Amino acid sequence: MLWISSPRAAEVEPYSCVAEFYDHLMRHVNYPRWADYVMALFALADHPESAAPAQRGSGRRVSHVLELACGTGQLLTELARSGYQVYGCDRAQAMVAAARRRLLQHGLPASVWCADMRAVVTQIEVDAVLCLYDSINYCLQEEDLQHLFIGVGQLVRSGGLFIFDICTQHNCRRNFRDYVEKDATADFSYTRHAYYKPYQRLQYNEFIIVDEANRDRVLREKHLQRIYTIKEIRAQVAASGRWREVACYSGMSRRPGSEKAERVHFVLKRIPGSEPAASGSDPR
Repeated sequence: MLWISSPRAAEVEPYSCVAEFYDHLMRHVNYPRWADYVMALFALADHPESAAPAQRGSGRRVSHVLELACGTGQLLTELARSGYQVYGCDRAQAMVAAARRRLLQHGLPASVWCADMRAVVTQIEVDAVLCLYDSINYCLQEEDLQHLFIGVGQLVRSGGLFIFDICTQHNCRRNFRDYVEKDATADFSYTRHAYYKPYQRLQYNEFIIVDEANRDRVLREKHLQRIYTIKEIRAQVAASGRWREVACYSGMSRRPGSEKAERVHFVLKRIPGSEPAASGSDPR
């Protein structure tokens, strides 16, 4: 499929403009269902059906949750409305602003700040950290994954959880090998081109965005993700020395994680005695 970029488009940082219509772009995502799945994983991690008694959780329930790459706060809002104390961070300031607005509109505490998920510093010790909708695939190098796994291990209490998902090669090849989408909201029109380079295992998403209030303002965002195998993720988890894998599931199911799935969820538990929670300035 032919992709024609705009020569007059100004390059901007990922999500600096897409944040304005991100909820429209992601309107197909069932966030309440995803929140229900995550809450089920919280319960499963403390009472795994197949685990020996000595391997089961302490019974301490998850109550404080931090979401990395929280976007516009849709999942945070669902969890907060279910009674969890939630915190969120995102690298894009525009996403953080949108998440704060959403939480405040629902009368919920807006504990959201701007941070790179590989280097989050906070005084908050949480029971679980989330990193969903293939956000972890923005880690382009295995070194980035190591920073992430070690850093999250400093944010979570002993025995706490890290739940994340990855996009698979199967998903990229099936749905985003050469995909073009054109759409518009009241404020912006956009063209999205998604393409996958299997020999590099890199997924590209490029947006040409036109500001409808000033059609001379044309912007370009380029998003790049590395697609890891389940084996590669497990190797990095093991190398971090912080985590034990509790579960690995295909999609939003209890089926074992498979490269034939479009998405795979990992549930990790922090190994007791590993690095204690870090201290730092409270970003709130």
